[in-house]
Amino acid sequence: MKKNSLGQVFGAILLFILVGSIISTKFIQNVDQLGFNVMNKIDSTNVDNVSYFLRDFGSTKAYIFFSIIFLVIAAMKKKVMNGVYLLITVLTSRVLVTILKGFYDRPRPITAFYHESGSSFPSGHALMATCFFLTLCFLLMITFPTLQLYKKQLILVAILLILLISLSRIYLNVHHVSDIVAGWCSGYVWYVICRNTYLFLLRNRQF
Repeated sequence: MKKNSLGQVFGAILLFILVGSIISTKFIQNVDQLGFNVMNKIDSTNVDNVSYFLRDFGSTKAYIFFSIIFLVIAAMKKKVMNGVYLLITVLTSRVLVTILKGFYDRPRPITAFYHESGSSFPSGHALMATCFFLTLCFLLMITFPTLQLYKKQLILVAILLILLISLSRIYLNVHHVSDIVAGWCSGYVWYVICRNTYLFLLRNRQF
């Protein structure tokens, strides 16, 4: 792992632990409420519809569907393990969400637009969006080497999708700002762990 990546991972872990340890404090409650107040200012039917679309677009079922499509494409390029790796990353990130939510067991915001099962911290949508789209960028570039010329553009699109999906959760009042930040941190850490594990296996020709 490169020093920059290592530092980013440790930073993300520390931020996750910090946020997780102070979610009951007045400071975090004020930050969370500020997030709701900002989102309430853009309340409209159109934004509602987009947010519900992003909810479904960023669901586990959707990521599994996208992963299967990528698996087929990767198989056609004779790089089937790239597709398998994406699917494994999605499934394991879902397991990570379940574990972390079970540990913190934070209630959902009482102002939620609709009933959402499970606890609130961290945001599963934020975690999985971060992990999925960063992993997809990485895999697109090693499956289609010419796409490395557009690395910055791919990463920009990934970040935009992560932000849209994550912010829609605050807009729908099913997650606090602190849930989203924790989701980003844990999703990034899991992405790096999975990516480096896969690169290690490739270098050692385990596939």
